Amino acid sequence: MADDDDGLRPRSSIFFLNELKRPDRIREWSGAPWLAVVAVGLGAMMSQLDASIVSLAFPTLQRHFGVSMGAITWIGLSYLLTVVSTLVMFGRVSDMAGRKLIYVYGFVVFMVGSLLCGTAPTLTVLLASRVLQAVGGAMIQANSVAIVVLSLPPEKRTKGLGFQAAAQAMGLALGPTIGGILVGLMSWRWLFLVNLPVGLIALPAAMAFIPRSRHLDEPKRLDWPGSTLLALGVVGILGAFSFSEPLGWTSPAVLAGFAIGGLATVAFFAHERRTADPLVTPELLGDPTVRRGLGAASLGYFALFAFLLIVPFEVERGLNKGPAAAGLLLLALPLSIGLTAPLAGRFAAWLGGRTAALIAASLAAGGAVVVACGATAPALMVAGLAVVGVGIGLFNTVNNAMVMAAVPARQTAVGSGLLNTTRGMGTSSGLAIGSAVFVAFGGSGSGSSSVEGAFFATSLAIGALLLLAGALAWRAGGTSGRQISVLSSLE
Repeated sequence: MADDDDGLRPRSSIFFLNELKRPDRIREWSGAPWLAVVAVGLGAMMSQLDASIVSLAFPTLQRHFGVSMGAITWIGLSYLLTVVSTLVMFGRVSDMAGRKLIYVYGFVVFMVGSLLCGTAPTLTVLLASRVLQAVGGAMIQANSVAIVVLSLPPEKRTKGLGFQAAAQAMGLALGPTIGGILVGLMSWRWLFLVNLPVGLIALPAAMAFIPRSRHLDEPKRLDWPGSTLLALGVVGILGAFSFSEPLGWTSPAVLAGFAIGGLATVAFFAHERRTADPLVTPELLGDPTVRRGLGAASLGYFALFAFLLIVPFEVERGLNKGPAAAGLLLLALPLSIGLTAPLAGRFAAWLGGRTAALIAASLAAGGAVVVACGATAPALMVAGLAVVGVGIGLFNTVNNAMVMAAVPARQTAVGSGLLNTTRGMGTSSGLAIGSAVFVAFGGSGSGSSSVEGAFFATSLAIGALLLLAGALAWRAGGTSGRQISVLSSLE
């Protein structure tokens, strides 16, 4: 049964620590659950728009602040590392304090951070403001999947997750276009200030449309040691991935990052098994559906961002076309995800969750082969990217739904945080490892033939990983996969 805030009493005597009840007119309307999905979709689109819009301005920001390119990359890294390292912690807090409460305050923090970023006088202030903005982003992202799952009845959840995935894809697709317009016509500051009008729409929508949390865990002491270890593990591993290309995979700093991150991750799981109030219960990660589903999700996002990395190199160096052409070719990937993801519910209802996930991943792998063969034919590359997007749009939505179906209602925000953490890890590794593989096959060469050969080989390798993702999702399916086949929307 979906969450309904009717009949819930205030949980705290302090007004601002209570979730606001939806207006009766909205709560009693039959389409109210979908208004909650719309509110979450606005947040999802805003977060992805912000992630893709900023990288376009790196050269402008470097000239403005007069610093090295390495220093400028921390504008992106500071945001990514903060978000991914705090997602699970905010998911745990949300499962105890209220998912709507943390989600709404996340918008407030995000908007304040955006305002400070847009008015930052120095790079140091900008980086600190990006960390604050990322804290708000983590509060939003940690609850997005959970709110969709708990706002909708079981038979509509896969469809709702599809709309959320479509909103994320549209934000990712529109980011470079909007960023180019803002930087060209106005100022780099508007890359951050543009979040304010979007937030002024999304914040009231969240307050009015999202139901109060009904399924909450008992308030317990927050697992600060576990949160610290998890953050250290994520920062160490993602930081090592991020610096692997400029410093080299065997550099002491990169090896130290992997070592620290790996040891912290091992220590985190050991601590979670011993502590009385774990951040992530061992039973949750012990569930094969959750564990394998998270692995499959990581590979899916790896494939997506690896293609976003290597296609521009192939277009500009292999086909000798400009950045505008690369942007137009790449648009086929997020747009096809956005158009396809909302149909994942019907797809899963038709074939069953496990089979749908396997076929979707296989379709994306087939698209990767077409992309590889399009190394010298732009039209074929666009067609292949569209097929990859269709497959990934269906796969990620169905796989995420299977994971969330296996998560207890009282831990949905933790499950949502784990999925988004997995996405961050897949994104980072896709960019870093995808780049390393591309270079290993000759992608750094100056000749178009060597770049085309590297693109062909790397695309095939990405296709193989997509098949592995499908196999993991098939094994993860089990009970929740059968549940999706019965309960997914047939509309």
